[in-house]
Amino acid sequence: MIEVRRLQSAEEMAPMFDLRARVLRPGAPPEENHFAGDDDADTIHLGAFVEDESGVSRCVGIASLFRDNGVRLRGMAVDFEWQRRGVGIALIRHAQRLIEQAEGEMWCNARLIAVPFYEKLGWKIEGEQFDIPDIGPHYVMRWRAE
Repeated sequence: MIEVRRLQSAEEMAPMFDLRARVLRPGAPPEENHFAGDDDADTIHLGAFVEDESGVSRCVGIASLFRDNGVRLRGMAVDFEWQRRGVGIALIRHAQRLIEQAEGEMWCNARLIAVPFYEKLGWKIEGEQFDIPDIGPHYVMRWRAE
């Protein structure tokens, strides 16, 4: 079972920076895994946790919600071993439930490879494809509550 919850302590956030480094920015300097706004009081960091065979809970996915022209989903990553096992879906659905009642929408810069994943969860492409240097092609995508 996957449990998604808010990360609050420095200890809980350590896996977030590790996953950002390994999944999103391999080989990048550690400071690139800390985003402007990470420490803002209104930023929400989510972690997806699973229990291993010994009952120890381990963070296998992360996503952050920033105040940036509305609510921006950023830094979403799932451990390579846990990809395509529902972790990303659990993170997005949790984020959608959080945003649904308040703002009603959120956006992200989606890597080209992730566009079909977001589309399955109700996100829509806005605008033209663009390139983020050293990372690759992206689209702005937006989700609106129904």
